[in-house]
Amino acid sequence: MRRSFLLNGTWKYQPVAHVLLKAEGMVEDTGHLPPSGEMELPMNWQLRGLDNFHGRVRFERSFHFDGLQPGEESVWIIFRGVDYYAKVWINDIFVGQHEGYFQTFHFDITAEIQPGENRITVEVTDPLEEPGTVWPDHKRMIKGVISHWDCRPGSWNLQTGQDQNSGGIWNDVLLETRPAAYIGHLRTSTKLVPQAAPEGASMGPELESIDSYQAIVLVEAEIFGPKAEYQLYASIGAVETPAGVTEQSIQVIQNGQRHTLVVQVPEPKLWWTWDLGEPHLEPLTVIIKQDGKEIDRQEIEIGLRELRLDPQTGEWWLNNKRFFVRGTNVVPTLWLGEYDQKMISRDIELLRNAHINGVRVCVHINRDAFYTALDRAGMIAWQDFALQWGYIEDIEVTRDAVLQIRDMVSMLVNHPCIAIWCCQNESTYHNKYILDPVLAQAVAMEDGSRYIRVISEYSEHTYGGWYGGHYRDYSALPGTPILTEFGAQALPDVETMKTMVGETWPPDWNKMAYHDFQYDQTFLVAKIPLGESWEEFVANSQDYQSRLLKFSIELYRQNKYKALGGMFQFMFMDCWPSITWSVIGYDRRPKKGYQTLVQCYQPVLIGVNLGRDMLLKGTDPASHPRPIVIHPWVVNDWHKPLENCTYSVRLKGDGHAIEVHQDRTFTVPMDGVLEHAPSLAVAKELPEGTYQLDLELRSNQEVISTNRYEITIVAASIRPG
Repeated sequence: MRRSFLLNGTWKYQPVAHVLLKAEGMVEDTGHLPPSGEMELPMNWQLRGLDNFHGRVRFERSFHFDGLQPGEESVWIIFRGVDYYAKVWINDIFVGQHEGYFQTFHFDITAEIQPGENRITVEVTDPLEEPGTVWPDHKRMIKGVISHWDCRPGSWNLQTGQDQNSGGIWNDVLLETRPAAYIGHLRTSTKLVPQAAPEGASMGPELESIDSYQAIVLVEAEIFGPKAEYQLYASIGAVETPAGVTEQSIQVIQNGQRHTLVVQVPEPKLWWTWDLGEPHLEPLTVIIKQDGKEIDRQEIEIGLRELRLDPQTGEWWLNNKRFFVRGTNVVPTLWLGEYDQKMISRDIELLRNAHINGVRVCVHINRDAFYTALDRAGMIAWQDFALQWGYIEDIEVTRDAVLQIRDMVSMLVNHPCIAIWCCQNESTYHNKYILDPVLAQAVAMEDGSRYIRVISEYSEHTYGGWYGGHYRDYSALPGTPILTEFGAQALPDVETMKTMVGETWPPDWNKMAYHDFQYDQTFLVAKIPLGESWEEFVANSQDYQSRLLKFSIELYRQNKYKALGGMFQFMFMDCWPSITWSVIGYDRRPKKGYQTLVQCYQPVLIGVNLGRDMLLKGTDPASHPRPIVIHPWVVNDWHKPLENCTYSVRLKGDGHAIEVHQDRTFTVPMDGVLEHAPSLAVAKELPEGTYQLDLELRSNQEVISTNRYEITIVAASIRPG
C-alpha cells in the first residue's frame, strides 16, 4: 500500500539570478539580488515578500525518511504545482526537471533517498519575457492570463505588464511510497444507453425519459509493475452497496500500460446542474490484486452524466435535456497559492447566490479543489487552455503546448463539471491556423467525450457600449450563438479605490491605468460622468455597468434557443486589486452589477421592454391621455411549466405610489419564453420625478420572480407649433 508525507512548511530560499527570457534564450544577471531567508510553502513568492522578482530562486529544506516498509518498493517526490521552470535535487543528486505552472509532476527518488535525514533542493525560474521582442506578441511561456492580460498588474504596458508575477512552489510538495505494482492515472467516461427492452418490444423513440436509461462507464487505469498477471477491480457507488462492479484479469507487459474496464450501472443516479436536479457524485474505487491479495487502490469521485454543446445553435444538453447556461467568467486570483478552500467556498456561494449554473475558467487552469467545488455545487465549466493572444512561431513552443494541454485534460478529465475544452483565446494568425488545430488534435487523443472548441473567437466576445457604439446595440444580439464575453468596466467601492490609487481628487490617471482602468472607453464611449468626488464617480461607473448588464442579459434571455443556448458574462471577480469588468472586487465586495446578475439570472424572470426610461408627463403633444401600459414577458428555465400565473406592478416615487394587479391567469411553458403575458395599464397621470417600477410574478399564489426598473416622468417644455 501507499504512504504519503507532506513537505510543506518552512523552506530556506535564496534568489540566484534575475532572468530575462529573450528570443534567443535566457540571460541571467546576478547583481542587486533580494536577500535570502525563510519562506512558508506552498505559496507564490510574490505573496511571501519577493515583490516583483523575475528570476531564479533556490529553495531547500531537510526532511526525515524512515525507510521503505514491507510492501513498499519505491519512493516518489510529488509536486502539485510549481511556476514555471523547476529543477529538483535530492541529496545533491539531480532527479528531474519540469516546465509549466499548473500540472502535478513527480520523480522516482528511490535510488537517491536514504533512511534518516535527507535534503531536497528545488530551483524555480519564472523569468521576465523581454518586453517588445518576446512579450506580448511572441511569448514562450504558457501561462495565459496569468502573464498577459488587460486585467492584471500593468495591463498592456510594455514596462509594467508583467509586474507581480506568479513564480514559486505554490502547491503541495509530498513524498509517496508505492508498492511494486500500482495504479497510476485513472480516467473515466460515461455513456447513457437504453435499458434492455422487454422481449418483443421495439427500441424506438418511446424511450424518452432519462429514467429508462442505464449508464455504461469506461474506466481506464494506468498500471505500473513487474511483468505478471493481475486482477483489476472497479466499483462505482458505496462499498457496501455498489451501483456497479466489474473485475477482470490483466497481463502487464510494460509500465504505464492502459487497461479499460467497463462498468454497468443499471439505475444510475445522475449528475445534474443545481437547477436541473442534484449534482450527485459517486465514489469510484479501483483495486489491483495479485493472487487475490490487494496490492494497491485508488479512490476518486465521479459524476455519471452526458454533456454536449451544439456549436451551430449554441444549445447545451445535459443527460439528454436541453438547458440554458446562465454563466460568467472566472479568474479568482493571479496567485493560486492563496486560493484555499475558504476562498473557494466563498466564491462558490457568491456564484450560487447569483443563480449561475456555468462558469468559463478564463484562459487559465485553476487548482483541482476548485473543480471539485464546481462538481459538488452543480455548475458546468467551460475550460480554456492557458494560451492568450500571440506566441512565437516555434516548433518547441508547439511541442510544449501539446504536452501541457494533454496534462490539463488528464488532470481534469474525471470532473463532471467540465463541459468543453477550448484550446486558445483570441488567436493570432499563426496560432489560429497552425498551433490551435494541432492542440485540438492533442485534446482529442486524451478525451473524445467532450466538445473541443479550437478557439474562443473575437466574434463571440462583444462589448457594445464599451469599445464602441451604445449598449442598446445589444438589441441586435451580437456574439450569438455562442457568447462567451460581454460587459463593461466598473470601479470597485470608494474605500478600495482610495487604497489602490490614493485619495487625490481628481484621480491620478497613471495609477488608474496601472490598475487596468480604461480612460478612453469610460469617458468617450460609455460617457460615464466623472462627478465631483470619488463617491459620485464610483456610483456613476457602477450604475452604467448595471444598466448595460441588465439591458443585454434580458434581451439574450428572451431569445433563448432562438439565437443562443447560453451566455458567459465577463467577468465575475477581480484577480488582484483593480478596475475591470468584474461585478465583485478582489476582496469580494460586490458592485451594483452583482445585484444585477442576482436579479437577471433568476431561473424564472419576469420583465418588460420599456424601450425608453424617460416618459412625458400625463399627455402626449396632442393632449391625449397617455397611460403607462406594461407588456411583460417571462423566461422560465425550470423544466416544468408555470401554471396559474399572475403578476402585479408597483410604481413608487417620492411621496407617490401605485400598485396594480393582473388577475387573469396564464401559463409559462417549461424551459421556454412567454413573449407576451397579459398587458396591464398602470397609470395616466403621474407627477414628475423618478420612479421604481417593480414587477412581481406569482404561480399558484407563490412569488417566483421579481424585477425592477427605473423610469423618469418629465413635463413637456416644448410644444410643436
